[in-house]
Amino acid sequence: MVRNFTIVDVPEKGRCLVAARDLDPLEIVLWDRAAVVAPHHSSPTVCVECLAGVKGEVVPCGQCGAALCGEGCQGGGWHEAECSILARILPEKQGPALAVLRLLLLKERGGEEWEQIDRLMDHEEARRANRDEWRMFQKDVVDVIKSVRPDVEDALVHRLIGIISINSVSFSFKKNSQRGRALYPILSLASHSCVANARYTVNPDDLSVVLRARRKIEQGEEIGIHYVPPILGVPRRKTTIEEEWFFKCRCSRCLDVTEFGTFVSALKWSSCREGLILPETIAKVELETRVLPPAWKTTIKTDSLWRCRFCRNPFEADFVKDLVGGMEEELDQLICSKSTTVKDLEDFMRSHSQDLHTKHYLNLTAQRQILQLLSSDPAVTREKAKKVVKLSKSFQSTMARLDPGLSEWGGFISQVMNKAQLEILKLDYQEKKVGKNSFIEESEFVWGKMKEVGECEVLCTPVKYCEQVM
Repeated sequence: MVRNFTIVDVPEKGRCLVAARDLDPLEIVLWDRAAVVAPHHSSPTVCVECLAGVKGEVVPCGQCGAALCGEGCQGGGWHEAECSILARILPEKQGPALAVLRLLLLKERGGEEWEQIDRLMDHEEARRANRDEWRMFQKDVVDVIKSVRPDVEDALVHRLIGIISINSVSFSFKKNSQRGRALYPILSLASHSCVANARYTVNPDDLSVVLRARRKIEQGEEIGIHYVPPILGVPRRKTTIEEEWFFKCRCSRCLDVTEFGTFVSALKWSSCREGLILPETIAKVELETRVLPPAWKTTIKTDSLWRCRFCRNPFEADFVKDLVGGMEEELDQLICSKSTTVKDLEDFMRSHSQDLHTKHYLNLTAQRQILQLLSSDPAVTREKAKKVVKLSKSFQSTMARLDPGLSEWGGFISQVMNKAQLEILKLDYQEKKVGKNSFIEESEFVWGKMKEVGECEVLCTPVKYCEQVM
């Protein structure tokens, strides 16, 4: 079977995936099996074999003491190969080193799978610059593995750490508290884009992954996925990408300081009548780095200044980061609290209306949470339904420009909006504001829009691995 993708070398990016032919929305681009699965470096106790959360008393492996969820996982495929090595490592030190140990064993087996992984980036130089994190990995991973495999070089272990840190995918399934990370040889080649054209889902049964097109992808077009949620604005989105994956995004959204005219990162400048604070363009910096000596490149800050786009008053990036970060922390606390009400979230938006643009991503995030609360409220009123429709249309109009194509958020918004519209129609009919024929006709129209909800559900539904496509 002909693959739907090809692997190409892209300057300044490395190996990437591009469409081998035109792909329609929901078409499967690829399936991939995990080369390595393991718990996160620092995470609650999970079974080292199936990665399910261990509830109550841990069942330790009889040979090495590693955490298992039951005897059924004792001789599993992942744990069997490493058990004799882990037996010489204290149980409390096994978790942080497990992913790297599994990748080391895969390397020593060799084969095509390792050859693919060996070509992945590890960003050693950038990771080494974070001295605290580098020392932490040296102590928790490198030294632990060297204690049982003194023949392995430090440099190799650090490279394996980099490969996993940069290229692995996190997953978390509520059903059995299964959580961890997996390294996929082919999926790892899908680049990040803030306007991604594809989406992946991990299957909880076998931890295989499927990548589907979110919209029409033309032959030769690079296949991109989201590394961070598309609702995030600047500086949060750029900071996360640069600190976790060590690159500066150059997608069309990041090169447009207005983010397609949505202003989802814009702040208000009260001292200027029409002031909106936006980051400066990065194009000039890109040109400068091409001519400066290499030693100078690290001194250039692409986001060193934000400016009012009318009066040009400057603001340091750190000031903006701290300001937005404080508000974001406040909103996160509201979202995580089970007692938060719609009024609490509306009060948050109102209290920061002097600082945040109406469409700022923090306001969008608060609006989505309001929709979540309203849609789960069993008490149906016309006022609530109208609020849901109004907020849904507002949210949808902004996000559709930032993140076009089928999506998880799109399915949710369409579902709650359509449901609210049906509730309003039902109330109109009960109160004899519309006749029976109008009620039926308008209801059928709304139900017809549920097609997008179903398509979004397909996009987000795990699919079992299929050998034929590989």
